[in-house]
Amino acid sequence: MSTLGWSRWSAPAAIPALPATASTSRAAYIDVFRGVLITHMALDHASLMFNAQRPAEEIAAARPELPSDILQFLTRFTGVSVAPGFCFIAGFMVALTSSAREERGVPASDVTRRLVTRGLVLVLVDALILGLPRAANGFYSFMVLSCIGVSLMLLAWLRRVSNRWLFPGALGVLLLHPLLDVSALPVPLQAVLHEPVRTGAFRSLYPLIPWSAIAVLGFVVGRDSLTRETPERAWLLWSAASLLAFFAVRVGGGYGNAFPHDGLAALDFWQFAKYPPDLAFLSWSFALTFAGLALLRVVTRAGIPGALRCFAIFGKVPFFFYVVHFYVLGIAAALLRTKFLLPGTYFVWACLLLVMAWPCAWYARKKLKRPNLITRYF
Repeated sequence: MSTLGWSRWSAPAAIPALPATASTSRAAYIDVFRGVLITHMALDHASLMFNAQRPAEEIAAARPELPSDILQFLTRFTGVSVAPGFCFIAGFMVALTSSAREERGVPASDVTRRLVTRGLVLVLVDALILGLPRAANGFYSFMVLSCIGVSLMLLAWLRRVSNRWLFPGALGVLLLHPLLDVSALPVPLQAVLHEPVRTGAFRSLYPLIPWSAIAVLGFVVGRDSLTRETPERAWLLWSAASLLAFFAVRVGGGYGNAFPHDGLAALDFWQFAKYPPDLAFLSWSFALTFAGLALLRVVTRAGIPGALRCFAIFGKVPFFFYVVHFYVLGIAAALLRTKFLLPGTYFVWACLLLVMAWPCAWYARKKLKRPNLITRYF
């Protein structure tokens, strides 16, 4: 553990302030990272509504068939790290913003209150604004916004705990959650805590036990990064460790694998369970997340390159993008009433990004220049 700097994991909650230049660099790479996640998320959601051959969701209890078209497979597979990345970066940002506010003299109680409020806003928006189409179809679904919202509320209090305890706790949950059996619980509790439920009046794809642990791990890494001058070096090490863990888990094919495979050269080797996430899915996702953060921190150190600025536009207002793009896609689907092959799906995706670019840029300026109660939490 000395290579990874175990002493840093036991750092107390109080973190020294960073110079303004570090803060600027930090915001740049985070915005770009979130923008990359959002862009691919938009592709998956465009595929969900318009792709006539979209692969089925990777539910652990019911393995989907592999698509016969390799491009269909890659369209889905390249987005494996998107949902874990969102949960991870949510916790990461709690560490950074909480530390910055407390360094400015904001009382810890106010920081806690703001985190709880933001968590509640996410849950309510998921239930009321995004939940309207679901309610019209007769069900409520505990989706990713609700999961992140509850995770933020948990972190409002867990941030007082040392990394020395949070790190092994979060890692233990992720390593051991496949052993859980919640079948004796009422279906709504199964859905919220651990077992995805896809039918009935109460549904969920993002149960709290595995997904909130990802957010806690993100918080630990974010708080640790504040003690490092060059955290990207540690992130690259952790990316390599995650990749080694992936191959150890996946090649063995035993514990941590929801789906068996026919060997490294087979396509089914690269099919993992997402609902709930198995260890192969998690370790592969962490390898990409750590590598992506490290790379983007380096390339944005002197500013955001022109080729990445479009991602930063979306990454500055991820919540706004998430909510609005669902309605844009929903309205388009209601008007067109048809589905396409993959080229048509990619065309819809490109149009979606073009449609979202101006509103996101406008809202980002509004948040910066005219902050108010709405822009603070949305």
